[in-house]
Amino acid sequence: MRDHETRFEDTCEITGVTNAISVLGEILTFNEKNLIIATINRSAKVTLRWNPHVELYCGSLGGVEFTSPGPKSQTYSTHR
Repeated sequence: MRDHETRFEDTCEITGVTNAISVLGEILTFNEKNLIIATINRSAKVTLRWNPHVELYCGSLGGVEFTSPGPKSQTYSTHR
C-alpha cells in the first residue's frame, strides 16, 4: 500500500510589500494555509496569516507589511 507524505522546508521567502525586497525567513511555526511564524535575520519575529483571496500569507511588523507564498513542499510516496 502506498501513501503520500508532504514535507515542508524550514525556510520561506518573505517579501516587503512597499519595497519588494525579499529575504529568507526561518520558520518557527507553520500550519499550512493558516499561519507562519518566522524570524528575519534571526532577530525580528513576524507572524503571517493565510489570506485565501490572494493565496499568500500576509502580516506586518513595525508598520511594514509582508507577504509570503509559504515554504516549498515536496511530496513523497511511502510504503507501509
